Amino acid sequence: MRHYYVNRQPHCVYDAADELPSDITIVSDWRESEEGDWVEADDNCYIQILKKGSLARRTGKNRKVAYYRTCTGTYPVKSPMDTSRRENIYTISGLNSKTVTREKLNSYEMMFVEYVAAGMKPVEAYIKAFPTNDPHYANFKSTELIKHTRIRKAMKKELEPVLEKLGITQETILEGIKAVADESEKDDTKLKALFKLSDILDLEDKSSARLTQLTGIQFQGFSDKQLEEVERPKEIENA
Repeated sequence: MRHYYVNRQPHCVYDAADELPSDITIVSDWRESEEGDWVEADDNCYIQILKKGSLARRTGKNRKVAYYRTCTGTYPVKSPMDTSRRENIYTISGLNSKTVTREKLNSYEMMFVEYVAAGMKPVEAYIKAFPTNDPHYANFKSTELIKHTRIRKAMKKELEPVLEKLGITQETILEGIKAVADESEKDDTKLKALFKLSDILDLEDKSSARLTQLTGIQFQGFSDKQLEEVERPKEIENA
């Protein structure tokens, strides 16, 4: 049994059926519950519904999205409900506005990174690491998760031993893409190679002096129009 506070009031979460008090009746399908009902969440724990409501969407065929709130989070009816405590129980994402900038991974994210680094598909890794069995939800959330800088950095760190074993370092990557730029006869191919290089090394400022310093390549003759129209080559993107 766990306790979480909402508005300074304690609320219980029961991890197993044998923990339930005898006077509690469980609604098996939480999507059919009302405020005050006790329900079985999708992670097989038991929790009370504190609020039932709906949110208005700006676009889409169905403008209203029904949701249920518990002491651990807010859940749309089309998403799974678990009993892991969210950072912010009042938002659908479960995140605070500043969470996108946090660097420390929680326990679920750490497992997710380990599974993905081991070669597992992100959807499968999410289902195995997080308390959900819904592949559609996992697909959406895993795609969203991989976009976060903290996840990408953790994945890079997890892969370091493998890269070291293969002899792949930042220097070898730089040398390889520099060779593409040096040997190509087309100016736009040279520039595209460096765009990919900046992605690999997280050099967001494509025009920075650091990029030129690392590669030793000096570009001349590119017009503003060329810089705007250039697209990254598919063969490099898929590398």
